[in-house]
Amino acid sequence: MKYIIHYDDCVSGNGWVMVPVILTCLALVLTSCTETSTDVKQEDQIAVANSYTPLTTFQGNAVKNKNDTFLDGDGFTSPLFGLATAPNGDILVADAGAGIRTLSGSGIALPGVTDVGPVGRNAIWASTGGAPEPTMDSGQALYRTHQGKTQMVANLFAFEEANDPDGAGVDSNPFDVQSLGGQSALVADAGGNDLLRINNQGHVEVVALFPDELVSTANVKELVGCPNPNQAQICGLPDQIPAQAVPTSIAVGPDGYYYVGELKGFPAPTGASNIWKISPDATGAVCSSSPDCVKVFEGGFTSIIDLAFDDEGNLLVAELDEQSWFAVEVLMGGAGGTINECDVEAVSCSEVATGIPILTAITVGKDGSLWATQNALIPGSADVIQVQ
Repeated sequence: MKYIIHYDDCVSGNGWVMVPVILTCLALVLTSCTETSTDVKQEDQIAVANSYTPLTTFQGNAVKNKNDTFLDGDGFTSPLFGLATAPNGDILVADAGAGIRTLSGSGIALPGVTDVGPVGRNAIWASTGGAPEPTMDSGQALYRTHQGKTQMVANLFAFEEANDPDGAGVDSNPFDVQSLGGQSALVADAGGNDLLRINNQGHVEVVALFPDELVSTANVKELVGCPNPNQAQICGLPDQIPAQAVPTSIAVGPDGYYYVGELKGFPAPTGASNIWKISPDATGAVCSSSPDCVKVFEGGFTSIIDLAFDDEGNLLVAELDEQSWFAVEVLMGGAGGTINECDVEAVSCSEVATGIPILTAITVGKDGSLWATQNALIPGSADVIQVQ
């Protein structure tokens, strides 16, 4: 590679690296670093393109309910990456700027938290992500809280560094956690492109690996306005390039199987995010080639960011933005996200809500209500709203 990015140039005032800024720096690499060299080979274009890692960290504060009125509490620090419903009905929020929060403002300090998985009345699994640098040990881990005490269960960067299960280089960004009860939890590592199962003693097992796939570059070219001389590297990409899966979401179905949704990495295609169905007995399953990990939805979604099952067994699928994560995180735009209600058996879906700006997480309340984040990455505007 001919291009070098200095992360010191992309750090926010509080020390968190804001990955939209990193992504913008990468975009600048694609557009302005030709001052260093204009002899850009196609393989260099693809390599630079695939260095995009969609994960955003911002700061903000606001909590609103369905009627757009403020709830009790001091609001969120943000960014908001995960939602879950506790056994007592509390809506738990993974507020990466502070920790595990409730809508009333109470919480547990755990900066960097990306998702939460309640175990019971007094225990919660929690994942922490890969900011500021997913290729270094920057806090990637699984934690468990119990009666107000928080303890690291497993250093997931150390596991990635020692094993690199997908063979694509050390990159760890634990993004979603799903409780399997008090003994173990599932973690989707968006950087490692794998699904991990970790027991309460810290033993980490690879359940499934998610493959790269050839996808269209048409969406990103349209988003940057090709033909565009200021975006020569993107506009010069071939019609298709490999994209990493970037698994961002896990839900355990009524059938006991694990369902995993993909964001899809650069070139941020539309309609290419898959949902995989994985046997609970799977170990080291290579998705698309193992019968233990098959596509239940082959594409059809854009930038899946969360999954949840409702009480009737429908799979709810949250898409970050209809124009893809690139539109939001690099171009600071987008058309809004969508929540879909899907019948897994019939392999059919219908829209529940659309146009939700910067949707990052959903959860179903104990009363059947549907909750979602909104403007989750924007300082001062991050909300949790009741959709239905």
